[in-house]
Parts: sequence; structure tokens; C-alpha cells
Amino acid sequence: MRRRILATVVAVAALAVIAFLVPTALALRSTVRHSDLLELQREAAIVASRIGPADVIDVDTLEQLIDPDHDLAFYDSAGRLVDGRGPATADAIAGLAVSGTFAEGYVGNDLVVAVPLRPGESGPGLVVRILEPGAESQHRMLVRLVWLGAAAVGVIGVAGVVGWLLARRLSRPLENLRDRAGELGQPAAAGTATDTGIAEIDQLSAAMTEAAARIRDLLQRERSFSSNVSHQLRTPVAALRIAIEAELDAPRPDSTEVLRESLVALDRLGSTITSLLALARHTEHTPTMSDLHAVVGDAIASWSTAYAEANRTITVEGCAGSAAVDSSSLTHVIDVLLDNALTHGRGDVAITLRTRGDRVEVDVADDGSMPANADPFSEQRIDTSHGIGLRLARTLAESAGGELTIVPGPRTVFRLSLPANAAGFDPARPLATSAVG
Repeated sequence: MRRRILATVVAVAALAVIAFLVPTALALRSTVRHSDLLELQREAAIVASRIGPADVIDVDTLEQLIDPDHDLAFYDSAGRLVDGRGPATADAIAGLAVSGTFAEGYVGNDLVVAVPLRPGESGPGLVVRILEPGAESQHRMLVRLVWLGAAAVGVIGVAGVVGWLLARRLSRPLENLRDRAGELGQPAAAGTATDTGIAEIDQLSAAMTEAAARIRDLLQRERSFSSNVSHQLRTPVAALRIAIEAELDAPRPDSTEVLRESLVALDRLGSTITSLLALARHTEHTPTMSDLHAVVGDAIASWSTAYAEANRTITVEGCAGSAAVDSSSLTHVIDVLLDNALTHGRGDVAITLRTRGDRVEVDVADDGSMPANADPFSEQRIDTSHGIGLRLARTLAESAGGELTIVPGPRTVFRLSLPANAAGFDPARPLATSAVG
């Protein structure tokens, strides 16, 4: 990238310099010629001012008044060379001066100026001719072109330095982003969004920081999930194996007892597999609005038989609107809480629904108690009755922007808080208190 930026900047600068260099060189050539012509005119005027009407021409003295490289010559009215360095017969430029006209122009590559002197009735009696060799004019032009070329090279060089600095400033943050992108997923790849002063790169850096955080969270959840799979699947399988092996070693009179025990172990295994699948597939769900009343009602209906067999009841009171979570995840969380209350709790279960601002809350309470320092959501907690249960329920709630906590108090109360849809909440539609069991 640095090479491409540098090459582009230098190429643009070179094209711009060339675009200005050609007309500048032509203008410089015209300026040099005009300057040379003015110099010859000045020398001719100086020589003419030193020659009187009857003075004898002293070429050696007059040549000291002009440039040593210039040729000075004098011609009479017939166009013949009187003295000095020049052609024996007046050339075209000197010929015009012989006719009484000031003349200037090029003879080949040489610049010539001719001035008529000592005018008379038949024309000028003397003509001064000064010649500047073409090599001298070319040398001046070459010197100026060299300086112009040096300036052009300097401009391109400055453009190259600016291009290098620009390429470095642009490429360094992009290279850092490339390195960070290669480290995504690694534990130490957190990083923070960098401030480069370039809005587009800063936005990309912020997006990558957010993506890295999401990837780390997904990896952490995946590792947590994998660490629990082995134990959670092994526990019901081990219980089933123990029941069968015990029956083989010491058969009981009623052979259906081992079958009932096996069914219980299989139910636990099925519940664990369902929980694991729900966790594994949860990232594919698109959050939607779920009717909290309907989900809780369906959960009560599905658990009514189990609670009735345990001589326990479920009561529901309060009202709430919709929750911003897909119904399958919400159903699974409610099922886990009711399963936990049935397995570990005591007495009747009370479900309370309420709306607080932009949140809806579901409290699931029973008469059981829990030690003050106990953490039912800990990954180190060995819970052989319902798989990853509460840990999965908390994960599902948090992934939907909610929260699952335990409320301190004499009773065991789990509180599920979820984002609410205020427009979907109808206060006139409360969920009446009911009881099952």
C-alpha cells in the first residue's frame, strides 16, 4: 500500500511539473532572446555615442566597451568592411543599416544588431555591426534550463517526501488493524479503538473492537458450554448404567421398578440434551416480540401435571406486556425456573408479572431457602437434576439483553428481567390470579 500511495503521489507531481515545465521553457527561451537583443542594442548605443562625426575609428578601444565574446565591425556606405571582425561585405542585417534603417535579427544562429551613423544626403556614412555568437545564447538558455530542471526535480522530491509521510500515516493504522484482525479470537486480542484522526479508519477500528468483544464472548460461552457437556451428559448415563447393573446383580421381584428408574434417567438425559441444543442454536435466533402472558400460560399448562403429582400448586398474578426475546428462549427460561422450583424448592410456587419502565419482570418464588453465599449460576456447581439449567437460562436471558438474578430474602425468588415493548403493553389486559395443581 505504501508503494502504491508513494508512486501515485510522485506520478501526479511529475505530470504537473511536466505540464508547467514545457510552457515555462518556451517562455524562458523568449526571455533569453529578448535579453540578448537588449544587451546588443545597449552596446551598439554605447559604441555609437563614442564616435564623433569626424573621429577616426579605433576598433581596439571600442571593443573594450562591449562583451569580449561579441564581434564589432564597421561598414562604409557601400557596405564594405572598414574595420573590425565581420564579413567583408555587409550581410542582410548590416545592409539594412547601410540604407539608413536600424536593423536587428539572426544570421544563422548568431544575433546581429546594426546601427547607422554619420547620416548624409546619400545615406549613413558609417554602420556599426555587433554580433553575439549563438553558442553564448544557447549557454545562457542551458543554464536557465538546468536551474528550471533542478527546481522541477526538487518539487518532485518534496512530493515524494510528502507522499511517503502520507503513505506512512495511512498505512500504519491499517497495518495495525490487519494485525488485530489476525488476532481476533485470541484471549489477548481485546485492544481498544485507536484514534488516528482519520474518520473512516477510526470507524473501522471501533467496529473491529466491537467484533473482537463479540467473538471473545462467543468463545467464552463456547468453552463454558464444552466444559459442561461431558459432565452433564455423563451424569444421567451413569445413573442409567448403575440402575441396570444393580438390577442385573440383584434382580428385584418387580421388574418394572428398574424400567421406571431408567425412564427417569432418560428423562433427565433428554432434558439435558434439549438444554444443550437450545444453547448451541440460540445464536441463530432472531429476537422477536413475545407475549409474556401467553408464554407463562403455556408453561403453567405443561407443568401442571408434574406439580399436581407433587401436591403443589402454581399461582400467577400481576400483568405485563411483551418481551423483546424470541418465544422459544423465553419458554426455555420459564421451564428451567419451574423445573428448579419443583426439584429443589418447597411449597407452592408463585409467579409475579410486572412492568417497570421499559422492562418487564417475571418473579418465580417458592418456600425453599438458599444459603446467603450460594451461587446457583456457578459453573462449578454440580447439578445432577436438570443439566446446565440455571446457567443456560441466565445465558439465554443475557443474550436477549435481559438479566436473571436471585432476589435476597427468606424465600427463593428468581427474577427474570427483559426489555419490554411499551406499545405492546395493555394495562387493561391483566393476567388474573390462577392456581393449578
